[in-house]
Amino acid sequence: MGEKLFKVSYDDFNRLVEKLLTEYRVIAPVAGNGKPFFAEISSPGEVFLKYKGHVLIPPKRFFFPEKETLFKYFLDGDKVEIHDELEKVKKSKNIILGLRPCDLKGILFLDKVFTKKYKDPYYLARRENTVIVALTCNEPEEYCFCVFTGSGPYFKEGADLLLTDLGDGFLVEVVSEKGSEIVKFNSDLFKKAGEDAESRRKSILRKVREEIERQRLPDFEKVHSVLREEFSNPVWETYGNICLSCGKCNFVCPTCHCFNVYDEPGLDLKTGERVRVWDSCHYLTFTKVASGEIFRKERPSRLKQRIYHKLLYTVDEFGVISCVGCGRCIEVCSAGIDIRKVVMDVTGGGR
Repeated sequence: MGEKLFKVSYDDFNRLVEKLLTEYRVIAPVAGNGKPFFAEISSPGEVFLKYKGHVLIPPKRFFFPEKETLFKYFLDGDKVEIHDELEKVKKSKNIILGLRPCDLKGILFLDKVFTKKYKDPYYLARRENTVIVALTCNEPEEYCFCVFTGSGPYFKEGADLLLTDLGDGFLVEVVSEKGSEIVKFNSDLFKKAGEDAESRRKSILRKVREEIERQRLPDFEKVHSVLREEFSNPVWETYGNICLSCGKCNFVCPTCHCFNVYDEPGLDLKTGERVRVWDSCHYLTFTKVASGEIFRKERPSRLKQRIYHKLLYTVDEFGVISCVGCGRCIEVCSAGIDIRKVVMDVTGGGR
């Protein structure tokens, strides 16, 4: 891939976005009322990369939408005609700008879910047709704990380009061949980065790491053995009884991937759609089976299931935890449940 570190000024970055808009559907953080969000943009002026911490709704929705039509069907007597939406998905050429390293880690986990044992064609098509331009943090949110989950503040796997805001432009690290092609075909906008730029990046990331490390949390990647021993710890009852089972933590999590599939018939009963939607393990009906039995009727069992799944069950299945330390679940919890405190209480501070 040749040179890997470049510098691009803010003005040249805007020119780059203008060029990308002619070829890609460009998705980027845009300023919202209080909190930025990812959206498709039509001009460089909409891009908002000066945000602190993370965007509330993770970019996983552009790979695994909260609601999507898998196919449409048409009935004609005894005949059924299926129109798969996959071909439409395959035609979309996307680029996502400005997602954080913790969200990169989340996408890598979703890769394990949707592309390994069972290959999801809709996820695969979006993943293959999307270029990822990530952005490191200059300042963490109060809820961030990525250092303790191995997902930041410097993490580049899964990105094509990795940006760091230096205050007078971006340091650009080329991570993949896709990223190298973008630099190559826009070479007039990129300058070779000097040692000073790389040194400034290290200084920025060191400060972010030191600020997060002040929390003195246990290593979340190593608590699974303690969790095995603490399955009956009364802490689960304590937190479970205040949990509202609203599912907000699932829907803002970069790695939650449970879904439901159902049919939406047309009023004429001759047409319809098969739809996939996000689901939540906190919902009472999540474990309801055909007989009507619900296997996790009590809220503590559902709260415990979510945390065990993040920190133990996915280690058993995929070899990694599925918590990226973004802190979104803490931020949105109406009951004030903080996964950091839960883990500290259960593990005795990470013994």
